[in-house]
Amino acid sequence: MTAIAQSIDGEIIATKLAMRMEDSLQAFAVRAACFVGELGVPYSEEFDGHDFGATHVIAYVGEEPVGAVRVRWFQSFAMPERLAVIQRYRGHNIGQLLLERCRKLAESRGCNMLYTQSLPQDVKYWEKHGWRRLVAEDAGGGAKRIVAMVRAVDPSKPLPEVEAPEAVVLRREQPLDASGLPLGTPSN
Repeated sequence: MTAIAQSIDGEIIATKLAMRMEDSLQAFAVRAACFVGELGVPYSEEFDGHDFGATHVIAYVGEEPVGAVRVRWFQSFAMPERLAVIQRYRGHNIGQLLLERCRKLAESRGCNMLYTQSLPQDVKYWEKHGWRRLVAEDAGGGAKRIVAMVRAVDPSKPLPEVEAPEAVVLRREQPLDASGLPLGTPSN
């Protein structure tokens, strides 16, 4: 665990990579409380096949998991997403601590850019922490909009001016049938 020179009511705030199933379950519990419980996000949207191929970073106050972020890895960039902090711990810079841990991890893996997709109401939070907007995109099928945002892993090396389609190519995973094949595919 990485201890931070910060505490809440005398309890040290620390971040840790999920290395065991128990750690991953703690990250999932934080996300479920924030997204499914608090915001009403359907379970099927919050948890997907990317969860087991991603890195999860968990924030703790003492021994209590209070925040989590999922990081997916691409060729030259990392994608922190699903940033969640339990409501009673918001306002203590825990989200920023999680994102800083992601930045350091991305730097150690040779990434030059962090990329995320934000809801419009959350853009100011990301901008306050050094992220910049690319272009607004449709999240696919409805009124839900996302804003693509980037940040240099090394702030002394600014990113070139890019737009989202040139920076990344992300697409939704195809829905799979029970055998794991894309829906509509003839089975073997």
